[in-house]
Amino acid sequence: MTKTNPKAERRERIIESALKIFAEKGFQDATISEISKAAGVSDATVYEYFNSKEELLFTIPEDITEESIRETEKVLPYLRGAESKLRAIVQSYITTYEKNPEYANLIMLHLKANRNFIKSKAYEVVRDAARMLLACINEGIGDGTFKKETDPYLVRSMILGTIEHLYTRKHLQGAPDNMREQVDPIVDLVLDGIRVLKQPKGISLHLHLTGDVQAPDQNVTITEEEKT
Repeated sequence: MTKTNPKAERRERIIESALKIFAEKGFQDATISEISKAAGVSDATVYEYFNSKEELLFTIPEDITEESIRETEKVLPYLRGAESKLRAIVQSYITTYEKNPEYANLIMLHLKANRNFIKSKAYEVVRDAARMLLACINEGIGDGTFKKETDPYLVRSMILGTIEHLYTRKHLQGAPDNMREQVDPIVDLVLDGIRVLKQPKGISLHLHLTGDVQAPDQNVTITEEEKT
């Protein structure tokens, strides 16, 4: 039987309560007293784990993103090709936000506007996740799956920017309702722009017309699509 860790459970309750209150009220309007009450602990207990309200705020994306990275890293070694990996990483981003809707609201509407966030350890963890996406795009460029002139940073920005825009819109307007259905359209649209198009395979036939001995051979190529 696995023993529970009271300190770890208490810390988790504080983070979960902070996430809910930050998402509902915003960072500026939320108070440590509200968070401690929701977590069932005292204000002093909160400060045993976190030095400030801002540190508590930054711990949320750090913990959630680290978990997401671990889950993605379990899957990627079993996928073949940059396209499959790209689709899995986009799926991971959206799954993380779908599992944690309050976190999605928090990061889109509050953390993005916090200048101190980019100086925090949490921001480095978020960047680690973004580097996984960048590495996947570079892999595709390197092995010839994606066009060699592809700008990997631009493609990454397009993907993440699209996801963030859709979640901001979902928070403000309630749509799109099912973000998981957006994974394939997002990935397919990007791949259509950066994928190297392969030439269709064909069979060359040399025809000689009976009764016209002077006529040169005529070459006809039948593509795989025409054979089906």
